[in-house]
Amino acid sequence: MPPMLSQLPAGILDVEADQLYQFVDDLTLVQLEGRIKRPIFISILQHGNEITGWQALRTYLKQHLSKLPRTLIILFGNIQAAKHNLRQLAEGVDFNRCWPGVRPNHHPVAKKMADITHFIRQQQPLACVDIHNNTGRNPHYAGINAVKKEHINLASLFSQTIIHITSPDGIQSAALAEFSPAITIECGMSGTADGIEQTLTFLQNLCQLSDLNQMPGISEQQQVMNIFAVVKVRPEVSIAIVGEQQDADFEILDDLDYHNFHQLDVGTVFGHLKETSTVLPVQVTDPMGHDITDQYFSIESQKLVLRKSVVPAMITLSIQAIRLDCLCYLMRPLKQTLNK
Repeated sequence: MPPMLSQLPAGILDVEADQLYQFVDDLTLVQLEGRIKRPIFISILQHGNEITGWQALRTYLKQHLSKLPRTLIILFGNIQAAKHNLRQLAEGVDFNRCWPGVRPNHHPVAKKMADITHFIRQQQPLACVDIHNNTGRNPHYAGINAVKKEHINLASLFSQTIIHITSPDGIQSAALAEFSPAITIECGMSGTADGIEQTLTFLQNLCQLSDLNQMPGISEQQQVMNIFAVVKVRPEVSIAIVGEQQDADFEILDDLDYHNFHQLDVGTVFGHLKETSTVLPVQVTDPMGHDITDQYFSIESQKLVLRKSVVPAMITLSIQAIRLDCLCYLMRPLKQTLNK
C-alpha cells in the first residue's frame, strides 16, 4: 500500500506543483477528517504537467482546512514528473493507464493502483474525482464511464459538457466507477485562471452535498457525448506542426485544436503529407481495438481529410502528447434517458 498520511505536511500548501517532491512521494494518500465522515476521493497530478488540480485544491484547503465540511482522501500522483513539469518521466509509465482494467497490468505502479482501488472501495466514497488538463484548446468538460444518474449529476456539477469514455484501458475513473460515482474533470490548459476558478467552485459545491441523486439546478437528463474511437499517429511517421519544422512526413495544421468539440464536415483537412507519402499517417481504432482508419480518413492531394462528419475531442498540438497518448478522440452524441 502506498504511503498514507493523516494530515498534510507542514508548509505544503505554500508551494507550487514542481516543489511538492520536497513534501510527498509519488502516490501518497492523505486522509483529512471532516464534519461529514463519508469521504470524497480526489486525485491530482497523475500527469505531472497538469497542475490545475493542485492549484484549485490548495486554495480550497487554505480556505477550509480548519473546518472541513467533509472528509477528503487526496492522492498525490506523479510528483517526480511534476518536479520537471512533465506528463510522465521518460523511463516511467502513464499513471492514468495503470488502474485496474480489462487487461492485466503487472507494472509496480499498477500494483499500487490496485491497492489504492481496494482501499477506496472500502471507504464507500460519495464521489471520486480525477483532475486533469488538456494540451489543446478544449472547453472545460467532465468524463464519465457509467451512464448512470449519480455519475451524470456529478459531472454536471462541473460542466454541462459531458463525455462518456470507454477507452483507454486502465484509467482511474473507469476503475472506481465500479463502486462509486466517478468522473474525470478536464480543466482546460494547465494553470489557467478560469480552469482553477471553475475547479475550485466545483470542489466547494461538491463538498457540501449529501446526495448525488437530488441536486437542485441540475437536469436529470443531459446531453452526453460518447468517445467511440482514438486517433493515433503511426510511430514510424515523423510529425511536425505546420510552420515549425521542414521535411516531416506529416505536418499537422497549427490551428487544428480549434476544431475540438465542433461537428466537422466531410473533407475537413487535418494536415499535409510529403509528396512521396502514400500511406495514411494516422490509425483510428474503436474501443475493441479494431482498425477503422479507412472509414474516417483518406488522402486527397497530399492532405489528410475526413471521410465522415465527426466531433473531435482533445486534439493536441503537443508532439510529446501525441507520441505518448494520441492526436485526438472522435465522438458522437449518446442518446440515453436516465431512469428516475
